[in-house]
Amino acid sequence: MKLIFATSLWARLTGLLIRSRCANGEVLLLAPCKSIHSFGMQSPLDVAFLDAEARVLLSMRNLPPARTCSHPSAVAVMERRSNPQRSWPAAGETLHIQTSTIRSEEEGAI
Repeated sequence: MKLIFATSLWARLTGLLIRSRCANGEVLLLAPCKSIHSFGMQSPLDVAFLDAEARVLLSMRNLPPARTCSHPSAVAVMERRSNPQRSWPAAGETLHIQTSTIRSEEEGAI
């Protein structure tokens, strides 16, 4: 799974709303973040809320447009356009995030 790291306020606020770049299976990692919205989205989202150890606290697939979702203990959220053919982490899993799988907005990814 390829991650795009969104750290600026604007990047986190807009999420996938204005990004066609994440259409090829890339996942947006919003940090810091404990709440997301899908207002303005045309399709559902897959989202996973992570703690500081990259453990999945809450995982949701097919979050419909015009919804909000949060987890009080989250420090980051992964989101992508919903894709039932691709795997998605379940609650309780711990992710192993390597920096080689992350592109930051400073590198022009966002």
